[in-house]
Amino acid sequence: MSDVLGSDEQPDLAEGLNTALVAFTGCIGEAMADICSYGLTIGDSYVPFDPDPEDDCEEDEVACSQVWVRVTGITPTATPGSWENGDCGAVLQIGLEVGVLRCYDIEEDGQAPTASDVLAAATQAMSDMKAIYCAAMGCEVWDSIASGSWVPLGPAGGQYGGSWTFTTTLS
Repeated sequence: MSDVLGSDEQPDLAEGLNTALVAFTGCIGEAMADICSYGLTIGDSYVPFDPDPEDDCEEDEVACSQVWVRVTGITPTATPGSWENGDCGAVLQIGLEVGVLRCYDIEEDGQAPTASDVLAAATQAMSDMKAIYCAAMGCEVWDSIASGSWVPLGPAGGQYGGSWTFTTTLS
């Protein structure tokens, strides 16, 4: 196993994956112009984060609205003849989640939001759904990308939004 991990090809594959994921995250973040904080994460669930000091965030945005790209899984598939050439030769199938959470006001005295407030949040969530989809499908990082489902999130704890799933490959 250590021979495979120590091969000359492994750093190139990892570097290529990192470069592609950072570029894809940039495509998504740039599409969400009114959200200053976006990031890349891996693992079982989205991890809330504070903006970096160089992010140009208004004070009320700092701990509130965020966009993320999360790696949900990577599955290597060997390509024909790849092992005979002594390299890893794998195509990586990459599972991604792209999500957004936005803040909404919670009434101090526990009153329910107005119908107009709920409609505004739903309208914004649908706008975010379209923006993320268009950014992911139009990002030229991957040769191809397939979309999964949009899953609405919230409203909970003063936030609402949703997430898309995508699958792509890297060779």
